[in-house]
Amino acid sequence: MRLSYSKCGIGSFGLELKSLGRCNNCSEEALVNIRYSKKKLCPECFSEFFVRRVRKTVEEFRMFKPGERVVVAVSGGKDSVALLHALKKAFPEVDILSFYINLGIKYYSDHLQEKVGELAEKLRVPLEVYDLRSEGYTIDDFLMTKYKHKMCSICGTIKRNIFTRMAVKVEANALATGHNLDDTVSTMLSLFFNGDFESIKRLKPVINPLLPKHPRKIKPLITTPEIEDLYYVYLNKLPVGECDCPYGEITPIKDVKAILDKLEDKQPDVKFRLLSVFRKKLIPLIVDNREKGEEVLSCKICGMPSSSEICSKCRKVEELINLKRTAKYESIEIDDVKELGGDVVLLDVRTKEEFLISTLPGAINIPLEELEKRLAELKPYKKTHKILVFCNTGRISYSATLKMRNLGFRAYNLRGGLGLAGKASSLRKE
Repeated sequence: MRLSYSKCGIGSFGLELKSLGRCNNCSEEALVNIRYSKKKLCPECFSEFFVRRVRKTVEEFRMFKPGERVVVAVSGGKDSVALLHALKKAFPEVDILSFYINLGIKYYSDHLQEKVGELAEKLRVPLEVYDLRSEGYTIDDFLMTKYKHKMCSICGTIKRNIFTRMAVKVEANALATGHNLDDTVSTMLSLFFNGDFESIKRLKPVINPLLPKHPRKIKPLITTPEIEDLYYVYLNKLPVGECDCPYGEITPIKDVKAILDKLEDKQPDVKFRLLSVFRKKLIPLIVDNREKGEEVLSCKICGMPSSSEICSKCRKVEELINLKRTAKYESIEIDDVKELGGDVVLLDVRTKEEFLISTLPGAINIPLEELEKRLAELKPYKKTHKILVFCNTGRISYSATLKMRNLGFRAYNLRGGLGLAGKASSLRKE
């Protein structure tokens, strides 16, 4: 059984599940190797192991109690999908709801919304969707701002704000997110290297509310390795997003993750040990020395916790809205190459096989999966040319366009791809 997955910030990875002999818990065929506990489990026993650990984590850190309302922030990725499913199995009596934020990332957010809807229906869990476009902007719009190199940070700030507002609205006691062991430890290390101790203290398993009637924030997967979320989702046949976030593979966190993965090869429990050191040793020191006397305000615009009159999210959104009102705001999608004027490079990001069958005159071919490795071929055009990126439908090329924009290229996506290009006289192949 071959599994593969793409995640924002770390790129794509895959693995193959094959027979490992008999399950340590029963006589069925084992497919999952839990190295740090020296166990080989069959799909059913692994699922029970996974759910049992989630239950234990919730109980150990007193994340919520019977009678409380819990909302799960679901993105459509494997972590939050596994979290919602496991929580529902571990605590069938608890009032659990699910939230999804449609970030307006073209060709991507709507796909994830469909997957989250399927999951909520399958589990019979109420789902509430918040569409960012109702506020007059999308995450994509920030690509035209000074924050274009911090898209993951911008996205996180906005999602945290809105999820909290949604949780307050339904009077939830706890807001659960899918942060796993790998996420937490790699973020802790990255923040530690940068000396950002204020952010480290927010990585605790439970973060108590800063304002009255706000939910505590909980991480039931904080002791769960990321790869096991992938096992759980696929072995339980759960609906999950099938395409990578266009803003993935641009964050330095993936480098820290790679270092940890190498350490894990020789020390299977290294991530657990690092989590323990941060949680039991470092975070208490940071909290004791820095939390005293801190003042928490309510943002005068959205009402969420803030260190100033206007929170970070509202300030950034206000900057964006003001920019969109001016002529400085530029769309990255076009219908015709004539809109770009001269000095244009045509970039076909489809597969080599598709390129050889048909393409646009003068186009060069770099498939999307090879783009990061072959950027050197495009660097001569970085300052002198505009790059029109295209594929069959516009979806894959849109993702490539966003990646190139983040790397400083003047890239544009051909709206609708070759399906519409054939109707444009300036793009029609002779």
